Amino acid sequence: MVTPRSTSALNSSQAAFLMKPDRFQALAQQNRLIEELNRPADNGNSRGRIGVDFGSISLCHVAAGFTDATIEFSKGFAIWDLAPGHYILSAAGGTVIDLQGKPISLNYRLDTLSDIAEAMDRRQTFIAATNPTLADEIADVLTEE
Repeated sequence: MVTPRSTSALNSSQAAFLMKPDRFQALAQQNRLIEELNRPADNGNSRGRIGVDFGSISLCHVAAGFTDATIEFSKGFAIWDLAPGHYILSAAGGTVIDLQGKPISLNYRLDTLSDIAEAMDRRQTFIAATNPTLADEIADVLTEE
């Protein structure tokens, strides 16, 4: 199971974000997300952070408890970037959902060479978190924009 570093509240979380200049611009436009990360926690301190991370390792950092969540809402991850970290985070008890709040299955349906070839062209946006409550809170904040 994931050992959360903090509560499941977004304003007490540390979220990682894959950061290239165009992705920073997309993040900078997420006013509600930034406001929520900056909102003081119950103890009055503002703990929310945005970290720079990349690929499957960002989901592994959530699985290890180094961060509470990672979000990809800009370009999306290719299957080779998402699947390994998705598996590790799920095994650790974390959750991965799409931006609408629906769970992303670990079954990527790669049964044939044709399935694999098709999967190479897809990208997946997602929220990966230590628990469903935090993932849902992030999804709600993103849809409020």
